[in-house]
Amino acid sequence: MRPLRNSCEVAVIGGGLAGLSAACHIARLGRLVTLFEGSYMFGGLVATVDEVHGLGVPGHFSGQDLAIHLVEEARKTQVRIIEASVATIETGAVLGITDAEGHAYRPEVIIIASGATLKPLGVPGELEFAGRGVSRCATCDGGFFRGQDVVVTGSGDAAVEEALVLAKLCRKVTMICRGPLKAKRDYVEKIASRDNVEFVWDSEITEILGEQGVSGVRLRHVKTGAASEIACTGLFPFIGVVPNSGFLPGALLTESGHVRTDAGLATKDKRIFAAGAVRQGYGGNILQAMAEGVSAAEA
Repeated sequence: MRPLRNSCEVAVIGGGLAGLSAACHIARLGRLVTLFEGSYMFGGLVATVDEVHGLGVPGHFSGQDLAIHLVEEARKTQVRIIEASVATIETGAVLGITDAEGHAYRPEVIIIASGATLKPLGVPGELEFAGRGVSRCATCDGGFFRGQDVVVTGSGDAAVEEALVLAKLCRKVTMICRGPLKAKRDYVEKIASRDNVEFVWDSEITEILGEQGVSGVRLRHVKTGAASEIACTGLFPFIGVVPNSGFLPGALLTESGHVRTDAGLATKDKRIFAAGAVRQGYGGNILQAMAEGVSAAEA
């Protein structure tokens, strides 16, 4: 058994699919790997997905099922898991990481897989009604709105997935879309077949209404400017994501806050790699996230 010169030879930042895949693969290659995850939920945004598609394996399972499997695999392969976020990274002659608890680490290599966070609407009432009608997870909170009218805003895969989950529980689901649906064809076909789903096109939410909880949303038509209101008890916003990169040196980032990498997933600092939703050029596919994690580990 070799001596443990450095228990953090490789640091993986982020416990989403890309980070967990990277950490497991590095551990199998015989390196000592430490994974940092500061949230209560491993798997990243996919952990809120009711049914995972596109992995090419039979059966139905949730994003949370997939995340739990990868965490169990990480523990089996002796990945050291630190349940704390990373506060800063130093990129001097020796790499350095300081976590949110103030502990310091000196990895030889870093893989950034910190993922992304759902983009806020930035409208009045959003913060006030968080947890009191505004939710980011239909799988988690949909049961609270059983038999009620809810609104989903967004036009991509995530928004349509949420609407499909809610349509099984709620009396009516109204989708607010600024433009055409951008979701996968099978998602579009499924949502079109639901009798209790309605669409409001070319519109955006300007205010969330209510007193003790959400009672409705105020809309603006993006072409005419006309205002309108829709009554609802719940709102599920899915208008895109922003990268979780605030702890990273600006020299590694694009103007949008994504990590810039080459074709081999390396940053301008060749000791630091990036994979998944935090990386510029990531396509948004679950399978791609896992494959990028493995590729970064190999690199």
